[in-house]
Amino acid sequence: MCARNEEGTIGKSIEKIIHQNYKGNIRLLVIDNGSTDQTRQEVLKWCKPYCHRQVEYLYCRKKGKANALNFGLRYVCTDYFLTVDVDTLLESNAVAAIMAHITAAQHACVAGNLFVASGCKSIWGKMQFYDYLLSIAAVKRFQGSYNSTLVAQGAFSAYNTCAVKEVGGWQDVFGEDIVLTYQLLALGYTSGYEPYAAAKTTVPDKFFGFYQQRRRWAVGMLERLSQVKPWKQKNFFPRWFTTLNILVIYLDLAYLFGFIPAVILALYGYPYFVGLLTVFALFIGVIFFASTYIYQKRLGVPFQNTLLGFVCFLLFFQLFQSLAAIHGYITYVKLKFKFDWK
Repeated sequence: MCARNEEGTIGKSIEKIIHQNYKGNIRLLVIDNGSTDQTRQEVLKWCKPYCHRQVEYLYCRKKGKANALNFGLRYVCTDYFLTVDVDTLLESNAVAAIMAHITAAQHACVAGNLFVASGCKSIWGKMQFYDYLLSIAAVKRFQGSYNSTLVAQGAFSAYNTCAVKEVGGWQDVFGEDIVLTYQLLALGYTSGYEPYAAAKTTVPDKFFGFYQQRRRWAVGMLERLSQVKPWKQKNFFPRWFTTLNILVIYLDLAYLFGFIPAVILALYGYPYFVGLLTVFALFIGVIFFASTYIYQKRLGVPFQNTLLGFVCFLLFFQLFQSLAAIHGYITYVKLKFKFDWK
C-alpha cells in the first residue's frame, strides 16, 4: 500500500485488511511516499502484534507511485503479493478470493472487482458507479474468461512476485499498472479476474477530477501499446485483445464527431445516419447491461442504485469519457514527440 498525505483515510484501509476472513498470514507493507502530514503516525498506530497479521511502515523519499511500489517490492519475500490503494476498502472475503484464484490458476496477476464506494452525492460519482458496476466489470470478466485480463489495476490486484521482478517492476509512467500487465502477458504469462474479490474504491466526485483521471487512463493505454506492441504478445488472446484496444481510439473519434452530430441531425428531422438500427443497438445495450447487473447483484456486495445516475450514465457518460480520452491521446502525442504547443 503506497501513501502520500493520506492521514484521513489510511487507518480505515488498514483496518479492512487486518480484519480479512483469510486463514493465511498477511504482512502489510505501507510505503510512505514523502508525506508531510500525519500519515506516518496513523500507520504506526497499527504496527503492533496481531494474530497472523503484521503491519510495517516504510519510507520512500523518491516521489512517484511507481518508485514507491518498486521500493516496497524489495521487501516482498512471499510467492505472491497484493497491491491496494489507500482509498480502496476491501470486502471481508476479498483477500481469500483473490489468493485462491491466483494460486489455483497460476496466473502472473489477477484483478479484483472494484465497486464505487457509497457516499458519492455528485452526478459524476453516480455515473462512475455504473461505469465500474457494468462496463469495467463486464470487460474484465470477458477478458478473464480467456486468461487475458489486460489491466490488473493497482487499486486492488494480486501478483506473482517472481513474474513482476522478471519484468523489472513498475515503470514511471502515467499507467504503471497497465504497462506492467502488458509486459507480463508479453512474456507468455496469463492474467485473470476474480469477481468475488470485491472492494470499494473512491472516485473523483467533480468534473475536473473525473476528466483528468480519464485523460490519464487514455495516456496509459497508448503508453502500454507503445511499450508492448500487440504483435509482440506471445499468446493469441492477449494479441487479439490488445489489437482491439487500438480501435478504441477510432471509437472515441467516431462517437464524438460522428454519432453525436448524427443524433443532433435526427432530432431536427434529418435521420441520415441515426435510425432504427441505432434504436436496435440501444436495445441490445440494455440487455447487455441488465445481464451484467444481475451477475454483480448476485455477488452480495451491497450497493445503492440511483435512477438519475443510471440515466445520465446511459445518455451522457460516453460523451465526457470520449472528450477526456481524445485529450489524453493529444497529450501522449505531445509528450512522445515533444511538441511545444501553446
